[in-house]
Amino acid sequence: MALPPSRRIGSVVRRALEDLDLPQAALEEAQLLASELVSNSIRHAGLSRFDEIKVTCSLSGTTLRVDVFDGSQTPLRPLAGSIRPSPGAESGWGLYLVDHIASRWGSMPGRYWFQLDVSPGRADN
Repeated sequence: MALPPSRRIGSVVRRALEDLDLPQAALEEAQLLASELVSNSIRHAGLSRFDEIKVTCSLSGTTLRVDVFDGSQTPLRPLAGSIRPSPGAESGWGLYLVDHIASRWGSMPGRYWFQLDVSPGRADN
């Protein structure tokens, strides 16, 4: 899907993920992480109201992959091993959550992605 960078984009993406046949815990994790990544795009990619954020999802076996493309050409700062905001911080938790919940994730200019194990009998974190 391709959506304008608005505050409502997170809820649109969360609803779209409900169309996938995922176990409840995996659905909730996917919704949280996808919302965090589109929020990061809105805040940090320097998009205008005429730009779009593209979100793709693919389910292969027991692996869900979600890609968020914002088209930003801003070079990414290297992300060190532990991504953690300061205690009491009200923002900056998005990539921390992605890092701790996703089975894999990555980034490049204009794109962030994550993968989740969505098998029904998986051990929840």
